Amino acid sequence: MHKNIYKENYSLSLHSWFGTGGKAKKFFSPYNEDELIKYLKENVSEKIIIIGSGSNTLFRDNGCNQTVIKLGKGFREIKLTKNGISCGAGALKKTVSEFAKENLISQHEFLYGIPGTMGGGIFMNAGCFGTEFKDIVEEVHGITKNGTIKKFNKDEINFSYRKTDLSNDIIITRILTKANKDSKESIEKKMNEIKLQKNKNQPTRIKTGGSTFKNPDCKFKAWELIKKSGCDHLKIGNVKFSDTHCNFIENSGNSSSDIEMLIDQTVNKVKDQFDIILEPEIKIFGEK
Repeated sequence: MHKNIYKENYSLSLHSWFGTGGKAKKFFSPYNEDELIKYLKENVSEKIIIIGSGSNTLFRDNGCNQTVIKLGKGFREIKLTKNGISCGAGALKKTVSEFAKENLISQHEFLYGIPGTMGGGIFMNAGCFGTEFKDIVEEVHGITKNGTIKKFNKDEINFSYRKTDLSNDIIITRILTKANKDSKESIEKKMNEIKLQKNKNQPTRIKTGGSTFKNPDCKFKAWELIKKSGCDHLKIGNVKFSDTHCNFIENSGNSSSDIEMLIDQTVNKVKDQFDIILEPEIKIFGEK
């Protein structure tokens, strides 16, 4: 019998790529949709936070008074459908990309270069190397925070740069993507190119949250503004921007406060020097 996981005063540092963070008042990991719906209906008044694999996530040192929900193993299922791929919101993007390759399905190669789960990728309209989620999504299934099931056709979702208009009240549970066939050799070639570029241009084997800031709507990329403002040389405690790619934060300590301070100081310096506001891709949760 499959079981959910429920814990109180649970350390969140285990669920952040930065390896930092205090404790959650409550932590719940439902195995499947039925368990999730049951919990939501029985705890309607609770304020909840949904997390994925821990990339792009920072938990403050004082922890979270809200209930933290992480979708369990039943949400990682990936299977073929008549028209494409159906995958649980908890499936890793890289795993979905590999599954697509083995089934000769193209346009999913870009997923190999993005950390985290499919559910988080939908909300952020994540993308890289010229392809975004909006290019492959056909349908999104979710559950409201009061336990109501919802389905959205791609035409009902407004995708824009690194965001959608999906309500934060929706917990994404499943994604259906479209299938365009190609040869395994062609798909593998694209994935290898993405892997090569990622390893060359992004830090690996370190504690990082992924890309720190979204690219602003101007002629400069986020990393260029970080470098031009001199923030690439900032260091707070054991936290600094990567020498490999200065839009990635490297953490060698155990303080979420230092990471948040580096983000805040960078936003302020760029604003002062260029009158441009950098928007973090990293989601920050918890009590100050």
